[in-house]
Amino acid sequence: MLASKSSRAAAAAAAAPAQRQRQQQQQQQQHRRASSSLAASSSASSSPSPSAPAAAAAAGSNNTRVVVTAHGSYTVRGTVRKVNEDRVEVRVSDPDTARERGNQPAVFAGCYDGHGGDAVAIWLASKLWGVILENWTAGARARAAIEDAYLAADRQLLSAAGGFLGLGERGVGGSRCGATAANALLFADPAPDAGGATALLTANAGDARVLLITRSPGGGGKCEAVPLYEEHVPDLERERERIERNNPNPKMPLVRYVAGTWRVGGLLALSRALGDSYLKPSLRFEGVSTGSNNNYATGFGLSAEPFTTLRRLTPDDAFVVLASDGLFAEEARGGGGGLTDEMVAELCEASGASAPCDAIAKALAEAAAAVGSTDDISVVVLRLGTADVEEDAPSPE
Repeated sequence: MLASKSSRAAAAAAAAPAQRQRQQQQQQQQHRRASSSLAASSSASSSPSPSAPAAAAAAGSNNTRVVVTAHGSYTVRGTVRKVNEDRVEVRVSDPDTARERGNQPAVFAGCYDGHGGDAVAIWLASKLWGVILENWTAGARARAAIEDAYLAADRQLLSAAGGFLGLGERGVGGSRCGATAANALLFADPAPDAGGATALLTANAGDARVLLITRSPGGGGKCEAVPLYEEHVPDLERERERIERNNPNPKMPLVRYVAGTWRVGGLLALSRALGDSYLKPSLRFEGVSTGSNNNYATGFGLSAEPFTTLRRLTPDDAFVVLASDGLFAEEARGGGGGLTDEMVAELCEASGASAPCDAIAKALAEAAAAVGSTDDISVVVLRLGTADVEEDAPSPE
C-alpha cells in the first residue's frame, strides 16, 4: 500500500513540469494585461513616492532610513468558496514614537489564510499584535520574540473550549478551524553601527508568503523578488521527516498521500498552522511534549512554529508584499493556478512610482484569478522609501 502511494506521488511529481509550462504561458499573457492596467493607474494617481533614482541616490547617506511611504491591501473570495476566510491587517505608527516606546515595531502587517472557518483568522487579525508586544524584544532576539509570540498565540487558540463547563469542542472556532499566517514588522535597528537603519523581521507558518521586492544592483533598477518565507506543507520531505520523527507508532504514518497530495493525518494539506486543535494534543492525558516549541509528542505533528528572517533594509528595497497562498500556483493542493514570485516583482515594478498600493494589491489578485486561482486571495502591499534621520534622535535602549 505504501509503495502504491509512493508511486502515485512520483507520477504526480513527474507531471508537474508540463503543468508549470502551461501555467507560465498563461501567466505571461495575464502579466502583460495587468502591467498595462497598473501603468494606467500609476499615471492617474498623484500620490507622492520616491523614484528609483532618488532612492538610489540616498543609499550613500548615513542620515536616511527606510520607511513605509504608503500601504494598501485587497482580499477577495475564491470562486469555489462560500465565504472569504482570509483576513489582513496593517498597523503603522510614527517611527520616532515607536522608538520611544521601547523600540516597538513602527509597522506591523499580517495576512491570515483561514480554513475550516474564519474564526482563527479573525482572532489573529485582532489579537496577534498584542501577543507580539507582550513578547517583544528588538535587536538580535527579535526572531525569538516573534517565534515565542506565534507559539503563545497558538496556545491561546487551542485553550478555548465551549459547551457546558468548558467540556465542548476545543479551539477557537471549533476543532477544525485554523489559519496560516505571514507577518512583516519594521523597527529601528538598535545595533551600534546601524546609523538609523530600519530592520525588517518576517515570520510565516504554513503556505502564506512574504516577499521583499528589491532593485537588483547593476540590473538597471530592475526589480527582483527575495523570498522571506518557507512553505510548510507535507509535500516537502523535510516537513514529513520532522513530523514522522516524533511518531509514537512508525507503522502508522502521520502523513499520508490522499486525494492527490500529502496530508497531515490524511486530512490537512499543511504541516504548520495556528489552531486546528483536532490535529494537536490537549497535553492533558497524552504524556509529555517533546519540547518547548510544541513539537508535539502526540496529535499528528502539526506545529505553529514559524520560519523567521531578519535583515536590514536598504534604499534599493522597493516593496514588501504579503499574500495568502491563493495568489500563487497551488494546483497540486487544489488551489488552482496563480502567480510566481518573479511575476509579483514584475507587476510591482510595472506599477510605477505612484500607483496606489490598494490598486497594486487588487491587480495582483486579479492577475492570479485570471490564470486559474480558485482560492481566496489576500494581498498586502507596503511601498518603501527613505526619510531623513534627525541627528539628535535618541538611541533605543
